[in-house]
Amino acid sequence: MSTLAQVCWSLPQLPGALAALASRMDWPAASSSITPPPAHDDQTADFGAWLDWAARHLGIDADETETAIAELEPVLRQAGPALVRYLDGGESRFVVLLASGRSGKLNVLGPDLRKHRLDVLELRAALCAAQERALTPEVDALLHHAGIAAARVAHTRKALLNERLAARTVAGIWLLRLPPATDFVRQLRDDGIFRQTLATLAVFAALYLLEIAGWWLIGRGALQGRLDPGWLSAWGLVLATLIVMRLIGGWLGGTLAIRGVMLLKRRLLAGALQMPSETIRSQGVGQLLGRVMESAALEFLAVNGAITVPLACLELFLAAVVLHSGAGGWLHVGLLAVCCGVAFRLGRRLLRCLQNWTGTRLELAHDLIEQMVGHRTRLAQHAPESRHDREDQLLARYLPVSREFDAAVAAINGWLPRGWLLLGIAGFVPAIIGGGADALQLAIGLGGVLLGYRAIAEISANLPGFAQAVVAWRQIAPIFNAAGPTEVPSTFHTPARQQDSAKPFAPILEARELIFRYRPQGAAVLNGCGLKLAHGDRVLLRGSSGSGKSTLAALLCGLRQPDSGLLLLHGLDKAAWGVQAWRRTVAAAPQFHENYIFSAPFAFNLLMGRRWPPSNEDLIEAEQVCQDLGLGDLLERMPAGLMQMVGETGWRLSHGERSRVYLARALLQEAHVVVLDESFGALDPENLSQCLTYVMRRAPALVVIAHP
Repeated sequence: MSTLAQVCWSLPQLPGALAALASRMDWPAASSSITPPPAHDDQTADFGAWLDWAARHLGIDADETETAIAELEPVLRQAGPALVRYLDGGESRFVVLLASGRSGKLNVLGPDLRKHRLDVLELRAALCAAQERALTPEVDALLHHAGIAAARVAHTRKALLNERLAARTVAGIWLLRLPPATDFVRQLRDDGIFRQTLATLAVFAALYLLEIAGWWLIGRGALQGRLDPGWLSAWGLVLATLIVMRLIGGWLGGTLAIRGVMLLKRRLLAGALQMPSETIRSQGVGQLLGRVMESAALEFLAVNGAITVPLACLELFLAAVVLHSGAGGWLHVGLLAVCCGVAFRLGRRLLRCLQNWTGTRLELAHDLIEQMVGHRTRLAQHAPESRHDREDQLLARYLPVSREFDAAVAAINGWLPRGWLLLGIAGFVPAIIGGGADALQLAIGLGGVLLGYRAIAEISANLPGFAQAVVAWRQIAPIFNAAGPTEVPSTFHTPARQQDSAKPFAPILEARELIFRYRPQGAAVLNGCGLKLAHGDRVLLRGSSGSGKSTLAALLCGLRQPDSGLLLLHGLDKAAWGVQAWRRTVAAAPQFHENYIFSAPFAFNLLMGRRWPPSNEDLIEAEQVCQDLGLGDLLERMPAGLMQMVGETGWRLSHGERSRVYLARALLQEAHVVVLDESFGALDPENLSQCLTYVMRRAPALVVIAHP
C-alpha cells in the first residue's frame, strides 16, 4: 500500500494527470496538450475555471462538490474517477481517484502512471488537517481543564475533533464524468449498463430453466410414482434456488433501471439548457410542461417494466420449446405464433390510439396552463358567456379519443391472455381424440400453456406502458437531441489577466459589420452594425420598438450567434473564448419579461452568475451592492436577510425590487462589460438616479438600452 506523498501530483503535473486519467478510462480525449494552470492560482476561482476548461478539452465534465466531514469517507470511496485537492505546507497537492477500493482502500493513479492502493483515512486526515489545526488549541485547553488522563488524551482529542468538525464541509473534490452530450450509447457502455443488462438476462434465463427443471422433477416423480425423499429434496432445493435467483434478478433489474433513468434525465436536462431560445419562445409554457410530463412516462417504464417485456419474450421462447415437447407439438407452437401475431396487431392499434389521445391531452393541458397564466386578463377582457368555449371544444374531442384508447387497452389486457388459454386447451383436442399422447406429454403441454399464459399476461400488462414510452419519446426527442458538444477554446484565458494586460485604450468589446436574421430567408434585423467599447465607456443605445436593440444586446452577450460579421472580446472571438467564458465576461440584465426570480434564497438570485455556494466575501459584497441599489430596507424586512426564500413560493418582490435584483445580479458577475436592456423602466425617479449613479461607477464598460 502506498503513502499519500507517493501518489500525489503537484500543480505543474496536473495536465499530465488529467490526460493519463482520460487515457486510462478510455475517454474521448480531444488532445493531450493542455495549457498549464495559472501559477499561484490553485486556490482561487481561476483554477476552477481552468480545470473546467481542461476537462472539457479532454471531452469530460469536472463537477466540483462539497461534502460534510462526517460523510467524507463514504464520498471518497464512491467518488472515483475524481480529482481531490489538499494542502501540504501551503501548496496544493492532488490525488487522482480511479475507483472505489475494498476495506477502506482507494484506487489512485500515481505520477508513475500506475495504480496504487491508498488508505482512505490518510486522505481524509490530509483534507481535514487545516480545520483540525485551527480547533486543536481550543480542544487541548478543554482537555486540560477537564483533567483527562494522559493515556486517554489522544483518543478523546480525536473524538472531540470529529464531533466539532462533523457539520463542517470540505471542498476541492471534482467528480470527472462523461458530459451528458456524449453519444448516449457510449454513456450506457461507460456506465456498465450493457454488462448489467446481459447479467440480468442471464440470471432470469437461469431462473426459467430452474423453474422448468423443478416442474420436471415434481411432474416426473408424481407421474411415475417416485415421490421419495430424494426427489422431494431435489425439488425443494430447486425452489429455494428460485427464490434467491428471483431476488438477485429483481435487484439487478431495479438498479439497472435507476441508472438508466439517471443518464436519461441528465441528457434531457442538458438538452433543455441547450435548446435554441427561438425554439423555446415559439412554444408555450403548456407545451414545454407537457414534454416534461411525458418524460415521466419513460422513467415509469424504466423503473417498473423495462426488463419485463424482454424477459417475457424469452419466456415465450421457452414456452414454445416446452409446447413442442408436449402433447400438442407443432400445433401448440403454431397457435402460440397466431396469438403473438394478434398481440402485434393489437399493439399497433394501441399505439395509434395512444398517439391521438396523447396529442389531444397535451393540447388540453397546454390550453389550461395558458389560461391559468393569463387568467386576470381573461377575467377583465373576455366575455363571461364565452370564456369556456375553447375548453368545451377540447373536451368534446378528448372524450371519444379517450374512449377508443380505453377500448384498445381492454382488448390487450382482457382478451389476449384469456384467448391464449382457450387456444392452448383447444390444442390438446387432437391428441386426446387420437389417443396418441400419454399423461407425461399432457402434463408437459399443460406446463407450456401455463408458461405461455404467464408470458402473454406480462406482455399484455406492460404493452400499454411501452406504447406510452414510444409516444413520449417522440415528444421529448427534440430535447434529447438538442444536447450537443459545446465549443472549447484551444487555449485557456483568464479574464482578469486579460483585463490587466490590456492597453489603457484598447477595446474590450468590438463588433464589426454584424448581420443577423431570425430566419435564413428573412429580412436582416441588424445589417452592418458596429460597436467599440473600451474601459470606462458608457453607451446609451436608443431606438424605436423593433429596431433591433435587444437583438444586438443578445449578440454582444453571446446569447445569439450573428449570421456574419466580427465580434471580438479583448481581441479574441467566441471560438477562442468559449461560450461559457464569454457569457461570464459580458453580463446582461435582459428585459423584464425575459428575466426571472427563482424560488431560492435571495443570495442565490444575486450570486447565480458568480458561484454557489458563496464565500463570506461574496455575501458581504452582495449585501453592500444591495445597500447601494436601495435594497437595504428590503433586507431589513426579510426575516432571514440574504438567506430568505424569495420567488413564487417565497417572499414576493415588487416590480421595482425585481428590477434592482436583476441589476445587482449583473454587477455581481464581475464582468468586463455590462449590458442593461430596459432595466430602469420600473424605477421611480429617485431610485433610478441612485441606481444609475452606482451602475456607472461600478461597471467597467456599460451599455444601456432604452426607448426614446
